[in-house]
Amino acid sequence: MKSNRKQQLALFSALLLTYCISGPQLLIAQDQTQNFFEEIVLSVDTNRYTWSKDKLSWQGEAQLPFEYTIEQPIVELRLYPSGIFPIDSIFLLPSDDFALLDSLRWVTQSNFRCKVRFASITNRNFLAFNFQIFSKYLPEPMIYELKLLPYTQTQVQFRELPAALYVGEEQTISIETNHLNNLIFPKTWTQNQEINHRVFRNNNRVNARVQATEAGLQTLDIELRLRKPYRRADGQFSYQLPSLQHDFVVKPAKLRFLRSNQREVTLTEDAKRAGLEIELDFVEELQMEKTYRLESQEEAGGYLIAEIYTRRVLANGKVLCWLRIYDYHRQNEGYLYIKDGDLAQFITNFDITPSTKVNKISILREGQDWQASRDIYPGEKISVRLEGTALYKANFQFEGLTEVQLDSSVNRETAREYDITIPIDIKDRFINILNHQNPIGQRLRVREYKRPRAFDFIQFRYGEESYDVEAIDKLIFSSTSIDDIIIDFDYDRLDHTEFHGPQQLNITVEIRDRRNQLVEQKTIPRIKACPSDASPRHAFYSPQNCYNGSLSINRYLRKKIYDLDPWSTIRVTLEHDEQFFDKRGIRRNVEFVLFRSMTFDIDVSFPAGLITKRIGEQGFSNLGGISMAMIAQFSFYHENKVAKAKPYKFGAGFLAFNAFNFSENSTRDMGLVGLVSLYPIRTKYSSRLSFPLFMGGGYFLSEQQWFVLLGPGIRVRL
Repeated sequence: MKSNRKQQLALFSALLLTYCISGPQLLIAQDQTQNFFEEIVLSVDTNRYTWSKDKLSWQGEAQLPFEYTIEQPIVELRLYPSGIFPIDSIFLLPSDDFALLDSLRWVTQSNFRCKVRFASITNRNFLAFNFQIFSKYLPEPMIYELKLLPYTQTQVQFRELPAALYVGEEQTISIETNHLNNLIFPKTWTQNQEINHRVFRNNNRVNARVQATEAGLQTLDIELRLRKPYRRADGQFSYQLPSLQHDFVVKPAKLRFLRSNQREVTLTEDAKRAGLEIELDFVEELQMEKTYRLESQEEAGGYLIAEIYTRRVLANGKVLCWLRIYDYHRQNEGYLYIKDGDLAQFITNFDITPSTKVNKISILREGQDWQASRDIYPGEKISVRLEGTALYKANFQFEGLTEVQLDSSVNRETAREYDITIPIDIKDRFINILNHQNPIGQRLRVREYKRPRAFDFIQFRYGEESYDVEAIDKLIFSSTSIDDIIIDFDYDRLDHTEFHGPQQLNITVEIRDRRNQLVEQKTIPRIKACPSDASPRHAFYSPQNCYNGSLSINRYLRKKIYDLDPWSTIRVTLEHDEQFFDKRGIRRNVEFVLFRSMTFDIDVSFPAGLITKRIGEQGFSNLGGISMAMIAQFSFYHENKVAKAKPYKFGAGFLAFNAFNFSENSTRDMGLVGLVSLYPIRTKYSSRLSFPLFMGGGYFLSEQQWFVLLGPGIRVRL
């Protein structure tokens, strides 16, 4: 045991010495997995795959293969450190290919563990886990890449097969598969085979259109490629499925089949009147300069679909004809019978389809549903769905856009979907949709953003104080005088991180006095703040009515802020203009209170039953009658409460002792006093009458004697 520990220590010392001499390049050149990890284990469902046993060299790189059966498999990954190169910390870097369910953490004192869910794994290429490794022996963090090779056992087989085929006849064959999304479908027919075919996806099914060219025993041979490989019996991986084969007895057609050089033609007004040029196989029975009817039934009285006028025989053994089209036809609906009058003489087949036409455009944004709209915005990534007729023939392009990707899973005759990215600096107001480089008459309209933004670009300022609107969560008390309140706009922030466009606000200012009675109300409408030239879209915003600079509230008030009384409240309401944004935005109230810690006033009180103690005399004098006091006093207020006075006051003034006692033995005198008034009974500020308790002392002017007093009274506020 000690010997193994010594060997590990010697190995680590040698590696560290080598790294210090040769630098990190040597480490990078070696197998990073051996340096950092003794083992890597990836678990999917009930299967376990290890780096030591399952890794393989694929396309020149070491990769860890694993099998999946569903599109969004959940995998568990465990990393066992080797101990050769210590790891201080390790992080799994984020990727669009997967979502981290359980973060990478150290478990069971032996390994790092995490759990992830892959997103549509079949359509994801070059899958890998990238780890950022920190070690005190590394000059900087190292990125370790674990390449992954997902595979799935994809199988295909014929489902329903016809008993026989006829030369020139097209038939549809169903194919079953256990992994539809993993198949790559060719877009064209095979050529020069005994049985030509085209495999295509029809909603959630796989079909093959087949057409025999030679009579006899012929073999249908279908080869399909895969997006993700499967594992063969010999352990090797392949993107090519084994050939899907079946032998058919191909019988001659009942009527001579004449092949056309066009498999599909389009019904247009020109095709009705002037006709199209096509070529048919030449047979001696086919007369030149003659008009033949094309009907969909062999019996007489069929519906006229088209007419063929034979012109002349060409050197290549074909007959040049004019084709005039009157109705639609699909090859899978049956043959087209070439008739002389009501008598069928030959058969042919091709598709007669409508012109490609887009009838509806819908847009899908992240987190929303499909909306019938053509409005797009700079910098956004959206999906565009085109709906109409014969879209499979189209080659759509969005003029001026380079980041456009066709969604191959939605490639139907009536619908196409594209993922597109709108450049931030796009200059065009409209994006034409082209089909084979020709405008289709439909286009997308580039709109500028009009999205209500949080008020993080607005500040309130008075004097040396400033407040961000978004950070204000309570009343703002100002103990200093406020001359004016200024609203500042940070125009650079409007299109910061994401686009919102101009912000049009309605600002309402309310002034209320200390009794909460409305003094003045003013609405400042349609204040429009536009992004500065720091925005990539600045040049495209209309400068009309844009507000520049700061906004002074005093400018809009009759009674200015500097004239307001103490404890006045200034409420400023910010609200997005609903008419401008076509929807309700954000509403925010900010209130300023002219706070005073104390006030000075003059009170007239009528103390009664005062207990007085003259300094130098024994005992207390008799209870006094009704006196009158005129006191200049200070009131004190609670902090962060509007006009909420504390239950005491300090003051000094004059006391007419026993002023309303007119009995012969009453003692009247005038005194200078200092009083503390206590208000145990809470009254409203508007109340003129209150009942304080007085404590204090003073000096009687007539008796020339100092005294102290205590007693209740009646306070009348002037």
